[in-house]
Amino acid sequence: MRGRIFVIGASQGGIQAVSALIAQLPASFPAPLFVAQHIAASSLGGLPRILGRAGCLPAAHPRNMEIIQGGRVYVAPPDMHMLVQHGYVWLSRGPRENHVRPAIDPLFRSAASAYGAAVVGVVLTGHLDDGTAGLMAVKDRGGIAIVQDHAEAVAPSMPRSAQAHVCIDHCCTLSEMGAILVNLANDDVGSQVRDVNPLIEIETRIAAGELNLADWSQFEKRSVPSGLNCPDCSNVLFEVRDDRMIRFRCRAGHAFSARCLLEEQARTREKTIAGLYGSFVGEATLASRLLGSTVLDDPGLRAAFSDQVSEASRKATQVGQWLNSSAEGGNAMGAVPGATRTQPDIEPAGIEDSVIPRCW
Repeated sequence: MRGRIFVIGASQGGIQAVSALIAQLPASFPAPLFVAQHIAASSLGGLPRILGRAGCLPAAHPRNMEIIQGGRVYVAPPDMHMLVQHGYVWLSRGPRENHVRPAIDPLFRSAASAYGAAVVGVVLTGHLDDGTAGLMAVKDRGGIAIVQDHAEAVAPSMPRSAQAHVCIDHCCTLSEMGAILVNLANDDVGSQVRDVNPLIEIETRIAAGELNLADWSQFEKRSVPSGLNCPDCSNVLFEVRDDRMIRFRCRAGHAFSARCLLEEQARTREKTIAGLYGSFVGEATLASRLLGSTVLDDPGLRAAFSDQVSEASRKATQVGQWLNSSAEGGNAMGAVPGATRTQPDIEPAGIEDSVIPRCW
């Protein structure tokens, strides 16, 4: 092992946080950094330009199979998982995790699988808990875990979750974190190597889009049917056997933490209630039109349509109250159903850079 690699995950408020962190690193920083920032699939991909301007290190969206080099910032492209393999970067449109792509957990897992104790995982500001399971994988392989002090985070949920589930090596403010990363980048990793957890490798291959029956068979041996369904594709969800954290994955590969799944269920509930409300309003509207039709001269039909208008209107009022209650009350996590967890689109940017650091 020639040195450390750094994997950084962020969500809400993350663009500012990652920029502040990158700004503290010197041009001589020897290690590669990989950044997974939750961002909309339709984003124009300007984050590398922002990070490149924030500090001294060149930043870019990597090409698939690009050779890893030290002193560079690799940014996960919109709508793609960025995975770290031995010596190169792998880009994938594999199944979404925690309803996002790029997700943080696949990046962290792949790095842990490929580089073991040389990995430093950093979880910054963000909603819910993407990054927690990935940071577990980093620690399981002997790596270093760092989280932003949630007291200063724009969205404290992600670092707080990581700290609650993982034995953290450093919990600090962004202003303190830069010096820690510099010290770690220049220290001796050591030769101790921990065995790879087969589940880490299986889930990394799933994130890479390598869905096959052999891997799923192995995954099922390490999970149990949950009795729940995937909100993305309605497949059965299997609960991973891990006492440290409740999380799920379906046969199509979609993965969810328990908190993320709960939020998705709340959104599905609101959508279902809204559809039911619209159905009753439509029924009452059509029955009213038939009731007022001049060609309708059958007293029995007029009475039936009148009753249908009254019943549909009554039910629409009742369901409308449920819908308003759902929207006002939010969900169990305190977020309003339907609120996005991704950053807004940013301006496009060129990713070419004339600086060619030493090969990693």
